[in-house]
Amino acid sequence: MRLRRRLAVLGFNRSLVLRVLIRFGHPKLRELRARAVGRRGMSGLALGVLLGRLERGVLRVPQGHAGGLAFDMRYLPVSHAHFGSIAFGNLETAVQEAMVRHLGDGGVFYDIGANIGFFTLLGAHLAGLQRGHVYAFEAAPDNAEAIRSNAALNGISSVTVIAKAVAASSGRGRLQVVDDQSWSKLENYGEHPYTEQVIDVELVAIDDLIAAGELRPPTLVKIDVEGAELAVLEGMSSTIDAYRPAIICELHDTHTEFVAAIRAHGYRLVNLDSGRAGGRERARAGAPAARRGRLGHQLSTGCSRSRCRSGQSGAACTSLGLPRTGSRGTACSRGSSATPARSRPSGGRSRPSR
Repeated sequence: MRLRRRLAVLGFNRSLVLRVLIRFGHPKLRELRARAVGRRGMSGLALGVLLGRLERGVLRVPQGHAGGLAFDMRYLPVSHAHFGSIAFGNLETAVQEAMVRHLGDGGVFYDIGANIGFFTLLGAHLAGLQRGHVYAFEAAPDNAEAIRSNAALNGISSVTVIAKAVAASSGRGRLQVVDDQSWSKLENYGEHPYTEQVIDVELVAIDDLIAAGELRPPTLVKIDVEGAELAVLEGMSSTIDAYRPAIICELHDTHTEFVAAIRAHGYRLVNLDSGRAGGRERARAGAPAARRGRLGHQLSTGCSRSRCRSGQSGAACTSLGLPRTGSRGTACSRGSSATPARSRPSGGRSRPSR
């Protein structure tokens, strides 16, 4: 305890050490954590003790729309794919901006493929803790438990966790549980090299849940399901037509099919990835310069539409889909383009306490 106090006086604290570790990058942190878990040799033992201390307690987001939110470190090891982005509050900032634009007080947010709940918790605050509601769909067991824990940690009771996989129809499926459960996905969408086990899971269709009265109709839907996005759309076709929610979707080589499906519902598209510089979400080479939207995220000026239509996009990307007429929504997906919605949600939003 004395050592901790002396280090704090010198400016050294747990948060600082965590943010220094982030500079190593995700691949190196995966390697370091594997050595720590194996505890081979003195260096492995030392890493095990260091990470054991660091990965206790709470990580609080320091800034941004999610500033003030707290995350249980039991479910957020330093090797987690989103550790660095959550630690700095910049996880998929274009998605955060789209949520701010399209989710207001009293809204209902569906987080399909919710991971450990970053967007779930942000959505709860944007929709209002009293009148809004969030449904977090997450089939990976540890992730589902993480969402429950993180919601409780932040005093949020307006989140319902549904530990099932969303699909085109209700039934049973097989989920590949990956060592980093961020990448877990249904077996019929390709193998993942880091799969640790395959488990049986329940499949649900959004239309069936709405028809049964188990869900409030959505204002905004976010889909990130590692290749199963077209099946999710198919299973919520009636919901889209009846309630016209805005849709944020990460695409995994499904660009052409997604564009056709969402336009068949009368939606227009906004490319949320245009103008990013690096990583799997970077803009394609040769894309035109982007212009900046009112809330600061970059909007495509048009080139991505042809690439999306031709199906030549090779990496994951995120798009926003919006209905063209008579509705509040928009559809967004990585890899597609259109003009942004002009309206922002009205009403007060409760923000995370800082």
